Order: sequence, then C-alpha cells, then structure tokens
Amino acid sequence: MPRKAKLTNDESDRKDQRDRTEKLHMTLEKIDKLSETAPQHLTGEAKKMWETIVPFLNESGYVINADSSAVETLAMNYQMLREAYESVKNVGILYTAGEKYFKNPAVGIIDSATKVIKSVGSDLGLSPQSRATLIDMANSDDEDETDWEARFGG
Repeated sequence: MPRKAKLTNDESDRKDQRDRTEKLHMTLEKIDKLSETAPQHLTGEAKKMWETIVPFLNESGYVINADSSAVETLAMNYQMLREAYESVKNVGILYTAGEKYFKNPAVGIIDSATKVIKSVGSDLGLSPQSRATLIDMANSDDEDETDWEARFGG
C-alpha cells in the first residue's frame, strides 16, 4: 500500500510536497464546505458528534462536502461505541445463560467501532499525528491566525 501524500508548507520539505499542498488548498477553497447541521437521519450521539466536529473540520480548510460520508461514518460509529459501552456497563463483559458464560456482543462492537473511529478520524485530521500536520501547516501560513493547538486540545 502506498504511503499517504505529505501535506506541508514547511520550506525545509521537498518542493513537490509544498506545491501539492498549495494546489490542494487553492482547489478546496472553491468547493462547498460541510453543512454544520447534521443530516436528519442522524440522531442522538451521532448528531451531537457531527455538530461538534464539523465546524473544526470546515475551519481546517481540507475537508469539503464530498467528505460528508466519512464524517457520517465517524458519527455513527461514535454512537455505536457509546451504546455498546452502556451495554457493557449494565450487563458486563460476560453474562451467564444457565451455567454457561458468554461474551457480551457489545464488546465486539466497541472493538470494531473504535477501529473505524481511529481510522476515519485520522483521515479527517483528528488524530494527534494528522492534527500535528495541520497545525504545522497553519503555523507556516502567514494569513491564518487560528490557534489549532488550543482548538484541538493540544
């Protein structure tokens, strides 16, 4: 699997990487951003997640309306994670049926939802490493005064 393309404005990085980043930024400026209102079919925790992260994603300048399915996947998996965790809190990791012990299926849901959240979140710039890349780019852009570290809890 090929490596992800590096996004950078750092003068010490390769010119082709800086040029690719600049071209991407200029292209995305012209494209519609994500709606800050969650899609109607999202409810509960998924809706809250959408409405919490979309303003930050829009400000980053690298997420557009075409990325809505990734944000939706993140929000839905977050809701599944929360619901599965409630089951584990109420039932436990194991439960009994007669004299047999069984693993709570919610444990598997937590595992798979966590993996999806980590993967999609990283793709959207929500992991520490991908956030650091965006912070570096924001710091090297003279026009952008956003405090990304404070925004993302850094």
